[in-house]
Amino acid sequence: MTARPGRWALVRPEWQAVRHAVLERDKWCCQHCGSRRRLEVHHVKRVADFPELAFQPDNCLTLCGPCHTQETNRELGRVPDPKRQQWRKAVAELATKPIEQQEKTHA
Repeated sequence: MTARPGRWALVRPEWQAVRHAVLERDKWCCQHCGSRRRLEVHHVKRVADFPELAFQPDNCLTLCGPCHTQETNRELGRVPDPKRQQWRKAVAELATKPIEQQEKTHA
């Protein structure tokens, strides 16, 4: 596995200050779905393409882990696997069913 092209920016000491400023600005909330879990800071313009914007808060956005992954995949042109999407939907439905209904289904 190769290193991510923008990794150099994330290990610099100034990144933590920028990251915290962006999280504060966005009120510690995912700007896509509103979640407050697993928050990450996304570079709107990729660090690999725009290294001069790596530490600019205006180029950053707070996203939760799942939204960040989805956004990165979209940017890189990755298409979701339909079978994986079906599996995720089935698991989500199972997780929201009451236990009594699950027991009837498996009986």
